[in-house]
This record gives sequence, C-alpha cells and structure tokens, in this order.
Amino acid sequence: MLRRAVEQRAREKWSSMEGEPKYCKRVLDVQKGELCFIIGTIYMDMPLKPNVLEDISKDHWIAAPPPRPKIFSPDDSVMLEDESGRVRLVGERVSKAHLVTGVIMGALGAETAKGDFEVVDVCFAGMPPQTERAEDGMDVDGEERKGEWVALVSGLDIGGSSAPADMRVQLLVEYLTSELGGEEDEGESARISRLILAGNSLTPPIRQEEISKKRYGYDSSSYSATPTLTLSSHLLDLSRTMPVHLMPGASDPAGATLPQQALPKAMFGEVRRASGFSCETNPCWIPLEGCLMLGVGGQTIDDIFKYVDSSDRLEMARSTLLWRHIAPTAPDTLWCHPFADKDPFIIPRTPDVYFVGNQPAFETGMVRGVEGQRSRVILLPRFSKTGKFVLVHTGTLEVKTLTISLEGWEEAESVCED
Repeated sequence: MLRRAVEQRAREKWSSMEGEPKYCKRVLDVQKGELCFIIGTIYMDMPLKPNVLEDISKDHWIAAPPPRPKIFSPDDSVMLEDESGRVRLVGERVSKAHLVTGVIMGALGAETAKGDFEVVDVCFAGMPPQTERAEDGMDVDGEERKGEWVALVSGLDIGGSSAPADMRVQLLVEYLTSELGGEEDEGESARISRLILAGNSLTPPIRQEEISKKRYGYDSSSYSATPTLTLSSHLLDLSRTMPVHLMPGASDPAGATLPQQALPKAMFGEVRRASGFSCETNPCWIPLEGCLMLGVGGQTIDDIFKYVDSSDRLEMARSTLLWRHIAPTAPDTLWCHPFADKDPFIIPRTPDVYFVGNQPAFETGMVRGVEGQRSRVILLPRFSKTGKFVLVHTGTLEVKTLTISLEGWEEAESVCED
C-alpha cells in the first residue's frame, strides 16, 4: 500500500528531471554511475541499538547497562532494503532526513564504486487524502464559530506520592465541571464540551523487584486499589458534564505492546454505565462532527526520538504524517502485536487534529500537504509535571493552553524534602 503511494509520488517528482532517471524495481539491480531511483524500507544499522542478548543477560542476573536516551552514533549506517536485498545509502541528503527503521522511502541517486548508493533526493508517501472541511469554521451569518472546544489532557499519573499532583487533578476536575473560579472562569469552562485523556492516567505499577517478598506466593498487601478508585471517581464527575474519552498509555494496565487495547470499563465502577464515557485504544481515531482526530499515547514519538540526532519532537510527529505511518520503528525497538494481513499503524486519511500525549513540553504546529491537506499537530505535556492542558477548537483548529499552578504547595513540598 505505502510502496505504491511512494512510487506514484516519486514518478511525479522525478520523471521530468534532466537525465530522465529510471525506476529500478529491485535495489540490487542498480547500475554504477547510472541515475535512477529505488524504493524500499529503511533499516538503521546502529551499534547502540538494544538487542535480545541484553534481555537474556537480565535473565541470567548480569547487570544490564542503563537505558540510553539516544541510540544514534557516528557509526550508524542507513540501509534501504526490499525482497531482493539491501543497499547502503550515503550522502548529505540522507543525514539531513532524520530517518528511522521502518520508513518506506524512495531514493534518487546512483551507485558508487564502493557499491553504496549516493542519494541526491528522497521521497516519501506524503500526507494521505483528507475529507473536505469548512474553510473558516463560521456559520451562515458569520457570527458564530461552528465546532466545539475539546480538552486534551495526558499524564494525570494518579496514585503517585506527590500531593501537589493530586491537588492539580482535583482542581482540573473542578474547573472542567465549572465548579472552580469566578463567573469569567465558569463561562470559559462551560464552553468545553468534551474531554480526551491521552494516556498515563495511572502511575506505573510497582516493579517486581520492589515488591516485598512473602514466604508463600504474592504479598497482596503490596497492591492498592486507591489509584483506580480515585480515577473512577473523577471520571464519574466528569462524565456527568461532558463526554469523556479515556486512552491507555505506557503506565496504564493495558499491556505493553501496541496497539494497546482499550481499558475495560468494568474496572471503573459506576462510571461504566455512563453513556458519555468511552474507553479508546492507543492509537485511536475519534471522529467528531466536522473534525477527525488521531491520538497516540506518546510511545511512538518517544521511540523515534532515540533514533535521530535531534530534539525536535514536533518535527518527528510531523514526519509520521509525511511517512503515513504512526509507528515505523515497531517491532524493531517498539513492541507491537504481529499482523499478517494489515498494518494498523498506517495513516489512511489525514486527521484534522493529531495529538501526542505525555511529551516533555507543549508544542503545536500546522502541517500542510501538497494537495491542500491541513492537520493541527499537538504535543501534550504531562499534566502531573506541568499542570498544563490544551484546548482545541474543532471548527477553526485554534489551540489554547491552560495551567493549574500550585506554587505554594510545590514550595512547601520542596522544603519538606530538604
């Protein structure tokens, strides 16, 4: 599917070039010194990439090295492979592309005397088609904007030991239910008609080595249902006011492999009966009136971040739209379920809003395609760390950020820690 899209885009881009480069269907059929373009899947040969032997060493009680924030190095090699074999890509254009394993790409160039492929230009599938939407988000009279304000929150981390973080969550619930602030604040919060929780609503479970040993079996006293009960209580209050979408994240009890299945409603008590409460998968598509949203919990961008010599996470999210693939590094360095007939991470349509949860900081930008596609990309910060959440208007794609600050609480906590 993506290979055909890349081939079509490559022919449109390079067929009229001087020299008339031809298309080599197999990467091993290129001729030395002859200008051509090839299409295949990127494989990053990286000496620092984790491998299965490291996992085996952990099982044999060999001390594992600490996890690296980045796995790129000057010794990395970029390979392009298809069913016939692999060829090494070289050239300045390759180093500037910030490629990762799994990306399907077209490369224009020629084979060198060493057998490498010198790249002069690259081509991706590009943004997929998009459903037409209103241009200005106004009604017929031009007096009122069509659409709704949607609140996007990630990283509540309920169940941690931080009192300010718990207080922030409580104040967030009160704000969204119009119980916090004065008349002006209540008026602003009353405009919010939907909430999306984009992963990591609960704190990570206790690590196995941290669980106290018991003579016979598992120590049940090490388990606490309080975080789940607290989240259920907040969800119940919120679902009485607006529709609530709950996505799983890396720290939620939904399995480690992508796509993560929706959290079972049964674990949230009374709120499971609420008509406005829905549990989503990760990634998930949320179709709203006049606006299509695509959301991920953050694991995909976190994994891409390790591959490239860049800290621009917004550009990484933008690149996934141009690649038409949410998680190209799966299953190489990102766990995922095996699929034989389809790839659930392919992006078939350009979303109007594409949000990524649990990122270090808030960022946003508009991505535009060559055929007029337009998508608002939003990186959501962890609420437990920043107190910040995002509002997006489905009609105009306008974005606002709000911050719940607890300076007094945070100062008191830091004094106590000292």
